[in-house]
Amino acid sequence: MNIIFADLPATHDHTPAYTSRLGAAVGELVTLRLKTTLPVIAVFLKLLEHGEITTHPAREIGPLDGEGRWFEFDLRLHARRVHYAWQLQTAEDNWHFTMAGLHHTRRPYRDWFHYVADYQAPTWVWKSVFYQIFPDRFRNGNPANDVQTGEYVYSGAPVVHVSWDVPPTRELDIHAHYGGDLEGVAQAMPYLADLGVNALWLTPIFVSPSAHRYDITDYRTIDPHLGGEAAFGEMLRAANAYGIRIVLDGVFNHTGSEHALFQRALHDASAPERELFTFREATGGKPPYAAFFDVPTLPKIDYRSAVAVNEFLAGEESVVRFWLRRGAAGWRLDVAQQIGRGGTDEGNLELHRQLKQAAREERPDAYIFGERFFDSEAALTGEGEDGVMNYHGFGLPLMEWFAGEHYLGFRSRMTTAELLDLLWDAYHVLAPQLALNQFNLLDSHDIPRALSRLGENKTKLRAALTLLMGYPGVPCLYYGTEIGLSQPERGLMPFNRAPMPWDETRWDLDLRAFVQALIRVRRSARVLQEGALRFLLEESDALGYLRAYTHPDGRRELAAVLGSRRGSQHEVIVTLPRGDWRDALTGELVSRGGETRLDVAQGRLLLA
Repeated sequence: MNIIFADLPATHDHTPAYTSRLGAAVGELVTLRLKTTLPVIAVFLKLLEHGEITTHPAREIGPLDGEGRWFEFDLRLHARRVHYAWQLQTAEDNWHFTMAGLHHTRRPYRDWFHYVADYQAPTWVWKSVFYQIFPDRFRNGNPANDVQTGEYVYSGAPVVHVSWDVPPTRELDIHAHYGGDLEGVAQAMPYLADLGVNALWLTPIFVSPSAHRYDITDYRTIDPHLGGEAAFGEMLRAANAYGIRIVLDGVFNHTGSEHALFQRALHDASAPERELFTFREATGGKPPYAAFFDVPTLPKIDYRSAVAVNEFLAGEESVVRFWLRRGAAGWRLDVAQQIGRGGTDEGNLELHRQLKQAAREERPDAYIFGERFFDSEAALTGEGEDGVMNYHGFGLPLMEWFAGEHYLGFRSRMTTAELLDLLWDAYHVLAPQLALNQFNLLDSHDIPRALSRLGENKTKLRAALTLLMGYPGVPCLYYGTEIGLSQPERGLMPFNRAPMPWDETRWDLDLRAFVQALIRVRRSARVLQEGALRFLLEESDALGYLRAYTHPDGRRELAAVLGSRRGSQHEVIVTLPRGDWRDALTGELVSRGGETRLDVAQGRLLLA
C-alpha cells in the first residue's frame, strides 16, 4: 500500500519552496527542488520526454530551512503535461522518489510527479467553502409562486403542494413541491454569510415539471415557481453584496421529455431536431430513444449533432455561455461521465474540452466541475473539467469508514489502512492544481445525509466535518448539515431532501458554532487552501494527515487534521513535526512537536 507518511526522508511538492510556480507556459523554465535527509552522493531528475526517460543531474544548494540537504533543477517545460521523478543515489543504494514514495524499482508514470503547463486554475475556489442548496427545500421566500396541488399532471400523476414541516415520502417523491424559491435564497444570504460560506451550488433552477428539476423544459428561463427572472436577479444582487459566488447545475446529458426540441423530434421523424436525440427500436420496456438509465422523461442529448454542441455547450449563444454572461461563476455538470454521442459516452472528454473552452472564453475564472461518482483520473487533465465531485477519492470512502456501511446500505468493514490507501491513490495521480480543485463533500441530494449515516451521532459528524475542512480540495456543506438536519428515514432520495427548518429552536446551535469556526479557519489558513498532503496517523479507528505549505524561503505553514470514528472519547498519540502547535478553534497551545497525546473524538485541527 502506498500510504505516504510525513516522516519520509525526502520531500518535494507543489508549494513554492519546491516548485517555483504552477501553470507556467510550455517552453518556460520552472525550478524544481528536493530536500532529503538521506546520505546522498548524487541526485538526478528523471524526465519522461517524447516517450523516453532522460536523466539530468540536479545541483546542490544551501539548505532553505536549516534541515537536510537541498537540490534543484531548472526544468524547461517541453509539453503541456510533464511527468518527472527524482533519483537519489547513496554509497550503498539507489532510490526512485515519486508521489508513491521511495522505491528501489522505477514506478509507473501515474505515480510520478505531474506538472500541467498552460493551465490557470480558478484559484478563487481554493479560498472557498461551498454550500449546496436544493431550491425547492431550502427557503420559501414568496408563497405566491408555489406549485399548487393538481396544478398540472406530470409522468402520470398530479403535482402536490406539501407543507414545509411534512417529511418527504417515497409515494410523492418528485411530485412533492414544498415551495422553496430563489427569493428565499436571497433572503438567506445574511445567514449564509454569517455561517462563513462564500460560494453556493444550486441544483437546477430552470423551467421543469418536477421538484428536482433535472428534467429541464427550458434552459434559458428561470422556473416561475422559483420566482422567475426577477428572483434570479434579486438573488445575484444579494450574493454579490456578501461576496458569495453562485455556481449553477448544468444538465447537459439529457433534457426533460417536455422540452420543445425533444417534443418536435418525438412527434415528427423528419424534423431537423431529430438529430439532437438518439432514436431506436423500443424493446424490453425501454423507450424508443436513448435516455438516462432508460427513464422516459430524461431523453439523452446526442452530441454527434453539431447543433446540439452549439445549443448546449460551445456555440456563441450556448446555454453554458448564456448563464455565465448573466453572472454565474461556473457550472456543476450533472452525470458528467455519461455525456457523449449516439446515446453513449463516446467523445466524452472532447465534449468537456469544448464546454470548458467556451466557459473560459466567457469568464476566465469560471469553475467547471463534474458529477463523477467513479474514478475520474482520465478526465482530470486540465483541458476539460477543473475538478469533479470527489465521491470516489474522498467523500464515499471516508463516510463508509465512519459509518461501517456503503452508501447503498450494505455493511462494510473498511480498515483505516484501506481508506488511506484509496485517498492517496486518488490524490497522488493528479497535477497539484487539479487536486486542489476537487469538490469534496460528505453528503448531497443524491446520497444519504451524513448525520443519518452516522446513526445521529454528532460527535462522529464533527470529526467528519473536521476532516472535510482540512482535506485538499474545495469543501462543500449540504444545506442544513450545520444545524443537525437529518432525514426522516434511512435511504437515499427523497428522504435526504427534507426542508430546511427555519425555526431556530430546532437547530443545534452548538454544532452550527462548531461548523462556523471550522469554516473561519479554512478560509483564513493558506496551508488548508493550498498545502500539500501527507499522512500522520493510522489506527484502527483514527486517522490523521498533515498539510504543509512551504514558502520560497523555506518557512513552513503546517496543519494537522485528525479524527476518530468511535463517536466517543478517543485518545491517540501522534508524532508532530517541530513547531508551536495550537488548536485552530481555541488557540490553545497543545504541543511543541514530537509525540503528542490528543483526544480526537470530534476531530482536531491544529496549526503551526
